[in-house]
Amino acid sequence: MSIGKKIGAMAAAFVLQLAGMYVIHDVWLKTDYELTASLWRSPAEINHRMWALMIATAIYAIAVVLIYVRGVEYKPWVGQGIRFGVLLALATTVYVSIAAWVMVPVPHTLPMKWIIGEGGLCILLGLLVEAITPPKSASAS
Repeated sequence: MSIGKKIGAMAAAFVLQLAGMYVIHDVWLKTDYELTASLWRSPAEINHRMWALMIATAIYAIAVVLIYVRGVEYKPWVGQGIRFGVLLALATTVYVSIAAWVMVPVPHTLPMKWIIGEGGLCILLGLLVEAITPPKSASAS
């Protein structure tokens, strides 16, 4: 697999992840966060630390692509992308959402929404990465 495809997949994953997180957290869950505002940093404090989120998102996008290309199989791309996305969601979103619910006094509906939204984003991410970096024999199918 060419380095160009890997870098392209990393850049696309970074953009999709940022856009998805914006839609999930700043649009869909905005009211949920307003109802629990005392638990979160102020928007100004969050914006002050946005550089750290950008770095974390870049690291995540790089890791997602590198993990995917190491384990890619010669199978149809849609199924493979979905399987990878589901495994990614189980290893990241489900774990972090439940752990956060244990430690932060949020209503149980919020971590359920995190799992649904970010789990769906993981599946989209899996499909995107597979579409950009399929194994050579799967490219023809």
